[in-house]
Amino acid sequence: MSVKKSQRRKKNLYTEVDFENLIDSMMEHQVTIDSEVVSLNNIDQILDARSNCIYETKTITSGPIRELEMYPVFLKKDIPEEFRVKTTKKAQKNLNNKNAVKHFIRKVNANFGKGDYYLTLNYRNDNRPKSYEEAKKHVRAYINKLNYEYMKLQVHQEGKKLSHKINKKKYKKIKYMYVIEISKEGKGKYHVHMIMSSELSMDQVENSWKYGRRNNIRRIDPDEKHLTDLANYLSKDPKGKKRWGCSQGLKEPIITTSKKVSKKKIFKMESDHNLIEKEMEKLNPGYKVVGFKATRNKWTGMPYIHVMMRKIN
Repeated sequence: MSVKKSQRRKKNLYTEVDFENLIDSMMEHQVTIDSEVVSLNNIDQILDARSNCIYETKTITSGPIRELEMYPVFLKKDIPEEFRVKTTKKAQKNLNNKNAVKHFIRKVNANFGKGDYYLTLNYRNDNRPKSYEEAKKHVRAYINKLNYEYMKLQVHQEGKKLSHKINKKKYKKIKYMYVIEISKEGKGKYHVHMIMSSELSMDQVENSWKYGRRNNIRRIDPDEKHLTDLANYLSKDPKGKKRWGCSQGLKEPIITTSKKVSKKKIFKMESDHNLIEKEMEKLNPGYKVVGFKATRNKWTGMPYIHVMMRKIN
């Protein structure tokens, strides 16, 4: 057996545990693993958390931002299917899901930067959508209008005139990500947040929205965490609901997993935070640490470390 096949086989033996789902299930009904009833007092013993787990390091690169997540993984044979961490495309579209929020933020960082636009689009009372689907149609009509204006600009730059003979498919389109916010479900109070590439003028972008006034548009000026704080702001609204969409062809965050940081080293970093910056910058040349968070799972006592790094220009 080749080394790569052996590594893949070993990797497939382990899984991350969805502790939130596990704890919620324990609150609702009796949960058993390997014929033993799981309680809040013996969960670490049932999972053999301190002895049989290994640590995995997930590296996520999104534009100039690199994140490292270090967490324990457990033998799949010990963890029922319903308590294994899973991510679906449907879950990623719902910003009430914490993994969807991460995906949204990372995709923003991977595709937008200095000089791009951040917009808030509002509705007049007589144009308020009655549903999320209707609001989505408004956004699509708006984007179609902008893409038409952008195509006209490109045709003009080529010294040509717009006609039915033009091959529309060869022209570039506006890059965007949007969040439709429903601040009070059932009362029609919708508005749209959008991050967009800046090929068109601000006046064109603002005037193309025909459903309301008092819109806001500004150029983006990234900070040391790039657009993380802006994207985090757009994704959080505990009182309402948010769903998001984006243009086709956007870059995805680059994600790799490895065992490059040992369990022993992770325990050391969790107890001595000064080691985190030193070890992470050693493992990631060309990047500097701009933030980190080290916590222990309250059920198992196992450390989890999240590090954010910024590419050095």
